[in-house]
Amino acid sequence: MVFMRNNGIDVEQVMEEVNRAIASPHTLLADFWKEKRPTAPCVSFLYPPHSRTLRVNLDMVSRNWEVDPEFEVGSRRRVAGRLVIAFKKLTRGLLRWYVNPIVHQIRKFNMLVTRTLFDLANNLDEVSGRVIELEKQEVERRLKELEQKISRLEDGSASS
Repeated sequence: MVFMRNNGIDVEQVMEEVNRAIASPHTLLADFWKEKRPTAPCVSFLYPPHSRTLRVNLDMVSRNWEVDPEFEVGSRRRVAGRLVIAFKKLTRGLLRWYVNPIVHQIRKFNMLVTRTLFDLANNLDEVSGRVIELEKQEVERRLKELEQKISRLEDGSASS
């Protein structure tokens, strides 16, 4: 007969768990995975196909952030076209003092927003990598816990 010290372990409970695990091994895993853990935030928007559209949109933003007030003036009118173009150029010249400071502010804003969007995209890539690494660590931790639990159950069944 083997005598064991009582270290606060309920032998009957352990044996009951061992018998349950032996009779139905899938319940051991079910019990392990049903433990409450913090849920990961939904980050599905980080992964393709959305990440591709993010890069495409960033590319479009970087190409179009600069506002040009000096676009080409034209007219569709055949007869009065030259007169319309001259009037538009005159109007542009007279309003340049008023329009250019606003255009400068818009350019500055667009430049800052574009830089910020690129920084956010880079941060998003970094956070995605960290999330993947944390998920791997969590899986490894859970597997280690499961192996320890199985080991304890096997040790308990071997000693009886």
